[in-house]
Amino acid sequence: MDRELYECVLESGHGDVAELATELGISCQEAESSVHRLLALRLLNAKPGPRNLVSAVSPSSAVALVTTPIENGLRRQMEEVERLRHELLELLPLFEHGQADSTQPLQALPELGDVLATIEQLAAECREEVLTSQPGGRRNVEELTEAIARDEGLLRKGIRMRTLYQHPARYHQATAAYVERLTGLGGEVRTTSANLMRVIIFDRKVALVSLVGNQQGAMVIRDRSVVDFAVQAFEHIWLKGDLFPTGHDPEQIQTVSEDMDHTLVRLLVSGESDHAVARRLGISMRTLQRRLVKITEELGANSRLQAGYLIHRSGLLEKNRDLESAETLAVRA
Repeated sequence: MDRELYECVLESGHGDVAELATELGISCQEAESSVHRLLALRLLNAKPGPRNLVSAVSPSSAVALVTTPIENGLRRQMEEVERLRHELLELLPLFEHGQADSTQPLQALPELGDVLATIEQLAAECREEVLTSQPGGRRNVEELTEAIARDEGLLRKGIRMRTLYQHPARYHQATAAYVERLTGLGGEVRTTSANLMRVIIFDRKVALVSLVGNQQGAMVIRDRSVVDFAVQAFEHIWLKGDLFPTGHDPEQIQTVSEDMDHTLVRLLVSGESDHAVARRLGISMRTLQRRLVKITEELGANSRLQAGYLIHRSGLLEKNRDLESAETLAVRA
């Protein structure tokens, strides 16, 4: 429409809205809208007088008239960008001085905000691999929402991600949905009955672990020997872990359940309190009590003390150890 109207004005030398509408066979409203657009693009020029005639303007002139103000505005913005860059970079020495501790082997971060900022920085600098272990049976939705965008960004950069959970995490809907998205992009997730500590390791160079007595804080570790120890501990548990299924395979659920019961059997005779056992397994006290009742009934025991005695007498602990050793050798082979 605009092109035809422009050509019409060129051929006639000038015209008003009514004449152009008649010439093109369109309504006056359509012709008026087209004229307004071409005036805004400076391809038409309004002539003074009662008829509101318009005439055509050279496209080369229109380019200069339209783009020059924009270019001037961009130039002023770039000058402002350079001024701000210079002003902000003047503060860099102050920041580097204040961050001198960040190069130390150990750095305590008691505040959650500082922990999240450090994780974001390390994630941005990461080039090869991230290892993560998450204790407990679930992660809250806010934590998962914060993590998913960062983790997806890492995976899309081709960075390998491996995550360990405790077995009960399989039955937490939000955690399972997060894992499904993560594995869909190439992330690897396994679960274990082993006791885990919350840890994130970037490129096997820097590790963050929870501060004792402050789950909101973290200790940043850059000492290579300590980080290497954390990596080896992770690898040891990873080899024995089970894949986190995105569906509900009955055989896998049965295997996980038996693994948790085997671990519970070992802890049952170790003398630890129920609260300590539940924490190590990542389950609630109610779930622990239900599993304890099931195990004692299967053993034919009337009490936990008698159950411990029957476990020792049956050699069940030794059988479990032999099975774990065989599985480990098979994996290594």
